[in-house]
Amino acid sequence: MTTILILDNERASREPVVRQLRGEGYQVREAADCGAADRLLGEHCPDLLMLEWALPDMSGLDYVQHLRRREGLRPPRVIMVSKRTDVSDVVRALDSGIDDFISRPYRAPELLARVRAALRRPPTLPVTGLLQIGAIEMDRIAHRVRIAGQDTTLAPAEYRLLEFLLAHPGRVHSRAQLLARVWGREHGVSPRTVDVHVRRLRQVLEPHALEGMIETIRGFGYRLCEPGEAIADAG
Repeated sequence: MTTILILDNERASREPVVRQLRGEGYQVREAADCGAADRLLGEHCPDLLMLEWALPDMSGLDYVQHLRRREGLRPPRVIMVSKRTDVSDVVRALDSGIDDFISRPYRAPELLARVRAALRRPPTLPVTGLLQIGAIEMDRIAHRVRIAGQDTTLAPAEYRLLEFLLAHPGRVHSRAQLLARVWGREHGVSPRTVDVHVRRLRQVLEPHALEGMIETIRGFGYRLCEPGEAIADAG
């Protein structure tokens, strides 16, 4: 059964959400602060975490980053449900890696639709140790990339794209999937955006003769593979 953890210190805010989700057949657990949520996560990692921005022991954004760094934990998908409505707050939350943001007040059908959409996405991998394929290394905690032993600086979008590809080696991803996982709900992005940033990543890899590691699957998308494994057109 799909499990959802509600992290909100206000019982009056939690109760209607809990009723709505249980009415849809989800198993729901509740926590009033981050310490209680940590204990529940130690027992069983939920499929989805829904949390408030303002919490008693740390902010919701800080808690999500805490989960990303926690050893041995596969962080759940995350939806923030908050009274904040300012666009800058929504952008900040989404840029931090949260899957979705819902401003109160909201309608129950919208909440349930957002939950279903979040659960359809692949779960996030835990941010621990190194990601490495061939001569490409990424330390996600230190935010450092090394290619063939040399430190390399990437723009934020190229970094996120490379991170996703390194975390899912050998798997083919459509442009739509890459847009959803790397750019999320950003405005003004299109499938062409993916092509542009793939080309930039290849330019970074080219001096090391590694540009062929990002393989084009004609008519579909891209995958990252070990050197020498590419079998499709890398144009």
